[in-house]
Amino acid sequence: MTVFKRVFGAAALLAAIGGPAAPQGDPRPGLLDIVTVDRVAETVASFAISALRTQMEVEYDHLSTDILRGTMAISGVTLRPQLSHDRARQCEITVQRASFDLGTARPMLEAANGSVTLVGARAGIACLPPDAGLALRASGYSTLDIDRVGLEFDYIHGTGEMRVNGTAAINDMGTLDLAAAGAILPRLNAHGVSGDPAIRLRRAVVGFQDRGAWSRLSSQLPEALRQPDVIRGMGTEDLTNMLSENGTRALTSTERLFIEDLMEHVTRFVADPGEITIEAQLPAGGIVIEPEIYQNPPELLQALAPDARVAPSARSGLIDVALLQKREEEVTPQDRLRLARAFMEGQGVPRAEALVPGVLEPILDAEGETGAEAALLTARAYMATNPAEAYRHALLASARDAVGAVALLDALEARLTTGAVLAAQDELANRTDAPEMAEALPEGGDIRAVRALALAHLNGIGALRSYPRAYYYALIAEAAGDIGAGALRQDIEARFADRGEAVSAQWAELRARLQERAVDDWVTLDLSDRFIRTD
Repeated sequence: MTVFKRVFGAAALLAAIGGPAAPQGDPRPGLLDIVTVDRVAETVASFAISALRTQMEVEYDHLSTDILRGTMAISGVTLRPQLSHDRARQCEITVQRASFDLGTARPMLEAANGSVTLVGARAGIACLPPDAGLALRASGYSTLDIDRVGLEFDYIHGTGEMRVNGTAAINDMGTLDLAAAGAILPRLNAHGVSGDPAIRLRRAVVGFQDRGAWSRLSSQLPEALRQPDVIRGMGTEDLTNMLSENGTRALTSTERLFIEDLMEHVTRFVADPGEITIEAQLPAGGIVIEPEIYQNPPELLQALAPDARVAPSARSGLIDVALLQKREEEVTPQDRLRLARAFMEGQGVPRAEALVPGVLEPILDAEGETGAEAALLTARAYMATNPAEAYRHALLASARDAVGAVALLDALEARLTTGAVLAAQDELANRTDAPEMAEALPEGGDIRAVRALALAHLNGIGALRSYPRAYYYALIAEAAGDIGAGALRQDIEARFADRGEAVSAQWAELRARLQERAVDDWVTLDLSDRFIRTD
C-alpha cells in the first residue's frame, strides 16, 4: 500500500469520526413509535380477515383495537358467504358494528371471559335454506333485521366449567335467549383410547319472546289449523311419534309429562302470544351426560327432565320487597344471608355489593356456619375495592372453616404487602382473644399434632392463618424430632424470601423473636420431657 493511500484512508477515518455531522432533516419516528401493541394487533386481525376471505367475501369500513383492554371493533361489515343452495350468490349479510371483548380480570371469579356483540345486522332471505326462506317470504319477510346479537362466555379455571349466555333480538319476530353451564369430561372408548367426551351439565335454559313472529307466520295457515286445540293435538302427535321412535317403544313418565306440559304452554302461547321457556330440571351439582345419552334424543330428554314455563325459574326467586322494608330488629340472620347473596349475585334484587357489609355486620360474630358465611360474603364484597378489609374478613372466615376462604386469602395476599398481611393476622389474633402460642400446644407427647397445628395456621384451615404462629409451632415440632417439621419450617421461611429489602429486614427481626420465644418456652415448659421417647 502506498503512502498516499495510507494518508487518504486516515483522513477519511478522522472525517467520519470527528468531522461535522451530515444534515439530518426532520426528526424521524423511532422503532417504538411504529411497532405498537395496537398496530401488531391490527396486523394480526388483518391476517385473520384475510384467511376468512378464502371462504367468503369480506369488506369493512374501519377496524380498531385496544389490545391492553382486550377489545376489537369492526364497523361497516359486509359478508357474502358461499352457500351450496345459493348458486346465484345473492346472500349478503351486513353488520353496522361487530365488537369482540376478551374480558377483564374478575377478582371474585377466577375465570377467563369474553363476549361477541353484533349490532344492526341484516341478512337476506337468500342466506337461509330454501324451505325456511320460502316460509318467511310468504309471511312478509324480505330480510332478517337484527337489532343485536350477543354471546358471552366464561371459563372457570378451578373447575373447567364453561358458562355461555346468548341473546338475539330480531325485528318484527322475537327475542331468543339461551343460557348453559357445564364442563367437558374425558372418556375412553371401547378400544381404550380417547373417545367422545361426557358433559357435566349444571344449567340449560332457552326462552323465546314473541314480537310479531306468530302473527305473521300463522297468517299462512288455514283458519282451522290456527286453533289452539288443533295445534295442541298435532304437536302432541308429532312429539309422541318422535320420542317413541314411531311407536316402537313406550313413552316414559318423564316424556309424557314433558309433552303435556309443553303443549299446554304452546296452547296458551298460540291463544295469547307472549313468552315461552324450556328449562332443564337439574340438581344443584348438575348431572353427567354420557356420550350414549346425548346421542339418543329420548334418553337425553329423560336425563334433562325439561320443564316448559312462561319464564325462567330465576324469575320465581325474586326478593320480596317486604324483606327489604323490614325493621332492623325483625330481620333474622337467615334473612340477612339470603339478602347478601342476592346483592352479590344480582339475582332477585339489583346487584349491590357495597350494601353487603352493612347487612351482615350484626351477625359477623354469630357462632357456627352463620358467622362463617357472613364473614366470607363480607370479604367477597370488599375484594374489588378494599383488599385490606377483605383480607381481615377472609381470615375470620377461614378460621371458622368457611368453604372457599383459603383460596380467597391466597388471592388477596397477592394484592397486599407482607407488612399489611402480618399486621392483619396479628390484629385478628388480638381481637379474637386467641390463646398464647405456648398455651395452645397440644397436651401429651404427640409431635405430629404440633406439626398439624403449624399447618393449620400456615394454610388457615380450621385455625387463624398466622405465619408467626405457624413458624413457632414448626420450630417446636422440629426440635422434638418430627420428620416433616423441618421442611415445613423451610416453606414458611421461603414465603418471605426474595420480596425486597424491607420484607427481608422485617422477617429477620420477626424470626429472631420467634426463635427466642421458642427456646424460652422449650426451657420454661420443659418441652423436651413432654416429647421425649426412648423406645
